Amino acid sequence: MLYTESKNYLLEKLKGAGLKSRPYTTIKSLEKSQESHIGAVLFESETVAINGSKTYYKDQEGAQKKRRKIFDRDLAFTVTIGDYTDEAVETMYEKFMSSLDRGIFVDGNFVPIEPEGAEWVDKDDSILKAQVAVQVKINFRGGIYRDTDFAKVSELVVEDIKKNNRKESQDGRE
Repeated sequence: MLYTESKNYLLEKLKGAGLKSRPYTTIKSLEKSQESHIGAVLFESETVAINGSKTYYKDQEGAQKKRRKIFDRDLAFTVTIGDYTDEAVETMYEKFMSSLDRGIFVDGNFVPIEPEGAEWVDKDDSILKAQVAVQVKINFRGGIYRDTDFAKVSELVVEDIKKNNRKESQDGRE
């Protein structure tokens, strides 16, 4: 769900920043575009790393659970905003950036959002028809989790090791 939620989040924020046309989501469709007022959310990359950290929480019924983060999962998207003038692009860019939250919740887990950097290009340096464009890389730092219950006390067998050791030493046997 991380990929879908992240992509939809960025598309909504781009529309909210003032994009009037439908945003592009593939490089091929973006290259074919003849528009100058343009917006796009393109998937860049995903990295996966083993984690193993765990947290404890209570579910809705109050039962204590353990959530283990099995993998870190970091997704990177590039958001492109293009228009006729520098001012128009900068206005939409600032509105877009100021609308970003610190993170989103995906399946009950908080996923931080981290903008990485922006690159400004004009029409001579770009495949786009826009006179000027800005491309900003946005990272979503999520994970893959596994929830487990705690063992019930009635299912455990408790054995007193000290008591057993004292009996053996009194009998003279070890």
